Amino acid sequence: MQENSGFRFSKGIEALFSSGTVILFTCAATSDFPILSVSQNSKKILGFTPSYFIEHENGWSGRIHPDDKEEVFDQFSKVIEEGGGAINEYRFKTKRGDYIWLRDEIKVIENEDGDELIYGSSIDITGRKKAEITLKENKTEELKQEIARRTQAEEELQKRLAYEKVISKCSKLLLKSNSTEALKKSLELLQEVTETDRVFIYKNKEIEPDLYLDPVLEVTKTGVEPIVDQLDRKFKYSDVPWLYKRLSSLQKVHAQIDELPEPERSILQDQQVQSILIVPFTIEDEWKGYVGFADTRKKRKWDDEEISLLETTSRLIAAFEKRKIIEESLVEQRNYTNTILNNLPSIYLLLDEDLEFVQWNDSAEQYSGFGGDELKTKTVFDLIKPGHHDLLKEAVDQAREQQGRGTELDIRTKSGETIPFFWHGYFIELDNEQYFLCVGIDITQQKETEVELRHEKRFNEALLESLPGIFYMFDEEGEFHRWNQNFLDQIGYSEEDMQQVTPDDFLGEEELGVAQRAIERVFEDGHSEVETKLKTKNGKKVPYYLTGKLFERDGNNYLIGVGHDMSEQVKAREKLRKSEKLFRNLFLNAPAGIVMVGPENEVLDVNRSFENMFGFNKEELKGKDVDEFIVPEEEREEVPRMPLKKYASESFHREAKRLNKDGDLIDVFIAVIPVYIDDEPIAGFGMYIDITEEKQYEKEISSSLKEKKVMLKEIHHRVKNNLAIVSGLLQLQMYETDNPLLRDTLEESERRIQTMALIHEQLYSSESLGSISCDTYIGDLVETIRNTIGSNREVDVTTDIESIELNIEQAVPFALLVNEVVTNSFKHAFDGDRDNVITIRITEEKGQVHARLSDNGKGLPDDLDPEMSDTLGMSLIDNFAQQLEAKWEMGSDNGTYIKLQFNINAEKSSA
Repeated sequence: MQENSGFRFSKGIEALFSSGTVILFTCAATSDFPILSVSQNSKKILGFTPSYFIEHENGWSGRIHPDDKEEVFDQFSKVIEEGGGAINEYRFKTKRGDYIWLRDEIKVIENEDGDELIYGSSIDITGRKKAEITLKENKTEELKQEIARRTQAEEELQKRLAYEKVISKCSKLLLKSNSTEALKKSLELLQEVTETDRVFIYKNKEIEPDLYLDPVLEVTKTGVEPIVDQLDRKFKYSDVPWLYKRLSSLQKVHAQIDELPEPERSILQDQQVQSILIVPFTIEDEWKGYVGFADTRKKRKWDDEEISLLETTSRLIAAFEKRKIIEESLVEQRNYTNTILNNLPSIYLLLDEDLEFVQWNDSAEQYSGFGGDELKTKTVFDLIKPGHHDLLKEAVDQAREQQGRGTELDIRTKSGETIPFFWHGYFIELDNEQYFLCVGIDITQQKETEVELRHEKRFNEALLESLPGIFYMFDEEGEFHRWNQNFLDQIGYSEEDMQQVTPDDFLGEEELGVAQRAIERVFEDGHSEVETKLKTKNGKKVPYYLTGKLFERDGNNYLIGVGHDMSEQVKAREKLRKSEKLFRNLFLNAPAGIVMVGPENEVLDVNRSFENMFGFNKEELKGKDVDEFIVPEEEREEVPRMPLKKYASESFHREAKRLNKDGDLIDVFIAVIPVYIDDEPIAGFGMYIDITEEKQYEKEISSSLKEKKVMLKEIHHRVKNNLAIVSGLLQLQMYETDNPLLRDTLEESERRIQTMALIHEQLYSSESLGSISCDTYIGDLVETIRNTIGSNREVDVTTDIESIELNIEQAVPFALLVNEVVTNSFKHAFDGDRDNVITIRITEEKGQVHARLSDNGKGLPDDLDPEMSDTLGMSLIDNFAQQLEAKWEMGSDNGTYIKLQFNINAEKSSA
């Protein structure tokens, strides 16, 4: 279609009207209405090409019949002033020189730039006009039919024009916007012009493994319910195979419902569809979906011209969908690019020629601390620390000359902190403008890593030097590359020597073959180890345990390893061998019977004494449970068995009876010793000592001891009875004398005898005849003294006496000493109405008896020196203390006290 620079028809409109009977034109909305564009079919209808009307002033208006020109111009002016549209019928002079009748429909429309243009269509109505004239002249009925035919043709033409206008509007809508609203408005225009009940768009949607009919949009006539919203399921193309076959081969579907096969017929009948037109559309030659027109209240047959026009609509929708996909892809790509830039760990900067910021990513703001508005007012020099500005200028110049390889520049943040960055920059051209694109990577961690690597290197060197053994590294040719000081010290070579030697130089003839094979295994399998002897520089051979690992660096293979001087281990192994031999001799020749069992209690070995003791030989027991042979059946559930976890940290030994091979029970002493390594049982030893004779001796000794114990009890009983007789005689003597002093003396002697009798009574009654517990007899003694002396004063006795076992040699003098002290307190300590208390505390500390006896009475006389006193009581106390070999002291402290300390004699008396 011929056009000037101010207007452009869409390719779809151009293709539609290039060969039709309707001439499309546009003209400027000015007083002379110059033609801007004309469709190509003007050549066929009028005889003039479109360029004739565009290039010649009044090319169109000058050929209007003079009688009709004024009316035509009035209609154009009216449309410009009032808007809307108008229809002109006038005579036009063709290139042939004859006049034809044209019918114009014009309308003012605003274009995309906001300018008003007159859009028009013009058709040849000469035939109709002639028919009308003939009809006016009362021509025949045939002419009336011709008029009717032509009127119908004109109506069809008007319908076509209506379609074409809608297509034009749809084109404008869909080209201006990719919104769903534009698509919906286009469907509404199509529904209005086609007067169909439903217009809808479905797109293909693939959900593996099926292809679905995905409803996109539906527009319905007023009063018609939408079907898409009421569908209870999504349809797959496999549900409608006939429809799929037609559409996938890009064939239209134009039918009444009863003409369709099943299941398509039933599905559409359920939607109350009577007739349907479906036009598939493609995007880049790939079928993507379809546009559909359905009538639900009548059956309809679409003519070919309508279908052709609606196919144009489907292409417009396809173009719309394609543009939408492209724009969405562009938006997605833009968002993707922004997302990438904003998620880069590095700073991205786009600078203009003056190195001012044009664009940057989020990292630039995050690192610098400047906000977006702040960066707009700054240059890159505000970001780089001042000390690096010269380096920055140099780097920019190198980038301009395409010689830059990157440089390290520190940025200075808003807070004044500096951060090291490595920058790469390039100059690029955009819209004829030069820009500097640069990317900076935070190398803080790299810098820290470099420091760490230096530290690591020093650490590794120190580690190599601190190894207790030797370290070495050599290549496949045997050339040494690394060694530690220990290597030099232990082998005796110098740094210079190591540059000249190979591993073979350290090996004697006997060791060479084994060591070489070990080295080969490292380079073949990756690791090896060997125990061999290394030859020092002075020729001495030293046993070493050597390891080797394959190490690759820069494409070269190396053996790295360490070695340990095995001299001490070799000595220890020899010592262990001798120890094992000694153990074996001890095991086999020990007088005790010994059985060694495994983790499952199975017999591993027995010694000769075991074979002699029980009568079983090693072959009979090996691999079997020893308990099944020698333990009586009633005891087998109770005997300890491997793994003997309980006895790993404590010993087990006891006496028991075991069976020999003849079935006889023998008395044995058993000891069990489990052996654990790394908390796992590996073996256990059972030791058996025949104690049959000892048991017999024990029976005889036990019988003798019982007889002696009966005799000892009888002796204690008789001594106690004899003392009781003496006590009785003293009491008779007291009753016969009237001398108070003599009576007191006899009474004290009688209490002392009772004290000794009490001890013999306790010994007679106790299980142990050789010793007696302090807490038992001292308590009874105090109560006896209280009952014997009697008093008109109330005296409380408080005792704290531990259970201390004393033999009779210590128990008697200790009891007599307590008797003297407590008797003295009862008789002489108290003379007032105070609370009278006697306290007795006897404890044991580290094998010694510590005794403290005290009262809260009036205390010792001021002129009394206990050590110098010659009274009977004091003499007895001192005498008893000497028998006990005790340290003692007496004094006053809120009353009288005596403290006593002596060692406990552990030997028990037998008499």
